[in-house]
Amino acid sequence: AELPTFDYPFIAPGEDISVHSISSGSLTTLVPTLSSTPAAIKDHLVIAGVNINMPVFLGDTEKTLNKGGWLFPNTSRPELGGNTVIFGHRYMYRPPKSNTFWNLDKVKIGDEMVLFWKNKEYKYKVSETKIVEPTDLSVMKSSSSSILTVITCTPLFTTKQRLVVIGSLI
Repeated sequence: AELPTFDYPFIAPGEDISVHSISSGSLTTLVPTLSSTPAAIKDHLVIAGVNINMPVFLGDTEKTLNKGGWLFPNTSRPELGGNTVIFGHRYMYRPPKSNTFWNLDKVKIGDEMVLFWKNKEYKYKVSETKIVEPTDLSVMKSSSSSILTVITCTPLFTTKQRLVVIGSLI
């Protein structure tokens, strides 16, 4: 798979994202749903403290970003441990919409990220935030620890650098 250049629009023409709530035990969460997809999108990333609730998709190309977060195919999966990497756009929708990484720069060390993946919930505690050059692939390297790495472009409306948030499984 190619590394994302973020050249594609976030939502494909004719698609929109709406949000509805679901309950999972004692947790009620908002789940994004593409209007062109009748079933609820179960896989999503929630960073509640900064109003992020993004659908997550596994795909072979960066066109996956048209739908939401892209669980990068050359990295691990939450159920396997290691470094799970999710790319996402930061623009197109602004708060109060929660389906992009618009507010990712507001994430703080210690914040919680919850990845709902294949009917399981994986909680991560943010351990690091940093800005790297687009050519710095070190943030995607494999890990013996179970971590989640979330990546988007920064500053807003540019592809100049990458904002990276890393969390450890708790």
